[in-house]
Amino acid sequence: MLKYEIMEGKKLKEDNMIKNSSSRVDFSLPEKLDCQFAGRRKTAFTLAEVLITIGIIGIVAAMTLPALITKHQKKVVATRVKQFSSIWQQARKLAADEQGTDSFFGTLVAKDPDSAFDFYNETFGKYIRTIKVEKSQFGITGAMQNGSGFYFYRTTGQSEGSAYTYLIFCPYYKDCKQLADSGRVESSEGLSDGKKTFGFYTKGSAPNAHWDGTREWLLESCTTGGRKGYCTTLIQYDGWEIKDDYPW
Repeated sequence: MLKYEIMEGKKLKEDNMIKNSSSRVDFSLPEKLDCQFAGRRKTAFTLAEVLITIGIIGIVAAMTLPALITKHQKKVVATRVKQFSSIWQQARKLAADEQGTDSFFGTLVAKDPDSAFDFYNETFGKYIRTIKVEKSQFGITGAMQNGSGFYFYRTTGQSEGSAYTYLIFCPYYKDCKQLADSGRVESSEGLSDGKKTFGFYTKGSAPNAHWDGTREWLLESCTTGGRKGYCTTLIQYDGWEIKDDYPW
């Protein structure tokens, strides 16, 4: 009798378990996830919030982008000025070695583009890679492979030395072409502006004729009209860099 009651009780318990399990709701996986994360959902950004964010980004870009562009431009200019100085100095040395003397400018006639063209091709041009060399009103311009260029001319006289013979470098060739086409003829110290055009001696060195050896003098000259050819000297003095106080 006792065994029978135990069996009946066990059976009744199993029936209740089956009944309870059948009454449960079986959620699918997506429904379970929806329930689980329902309380964690975030609302989307409003149009006003998006516009404000874009506006802030625009203001920050407007404040920083010009400074970054200027910094890049200064670096490009300083690098090209340094490269040109090295290239021309080497060409001058090789030309002097070939001629057997450092005074080989006798055939160069002042303000004569034909003479300047022939002289350059017979001397410096043998050792400088250019894309093209063109005659201008009073001299020649040369376009170099990196996009830079130079303006070479003699203002007066004719002698074996390089007196009154000038060289101007432009980080971008078009500026030298424009300067040559303007018909202005004066010393490279006075014709340079320290931004688009830079004065050099025909030896490839920076001007130093009147320099007292101080940076203050160079900075003042680079800032003052008529002596901006010394901007080249200032860049060289500063380790071929354009410093923050440079009159850019």
